[in-house]
Amino acid sequence: MATQLFVYYRIPKADIGLGLSCAGELIKALEGENLGTAKLYQREEADKPYFTLMEVIEPEQGQLQQIQDLCEKVQELARHCFSAFENPPARHTEVFAEVPTSAFKPCA
Repeated sequence: MATQLFVYYRIPKADIGLGLSCAGELIKALEGENLGTAKLYQREEADKPYFTLMEVIEPEQGQLQQIQDLCEKVQELARHCFSAFENPPARHTEVFAEVPTSAFKPCA
């Protein structure tokens, strides 16, 4: 069963270039330490002074058994990678496991 981490946070619009650079550095660090692979998504908040970024991290197989340890390692790397910010963004992590299609039953 595939497990993914969804990590989202806000970056002020004036700092989006720095935010994207820091997020890219984090993704490279994750892959470089063989913790997993990641994709970055961005949502503009039209009426807000910030963008919402979301990292979707797919852990390496060896990381699945200690998912809490992986979350802590990701947060530690993020603290380092986002240290260029005077006030680094607060990150929220959610862990989801894929539901296999065999679990789908016909509706009554």
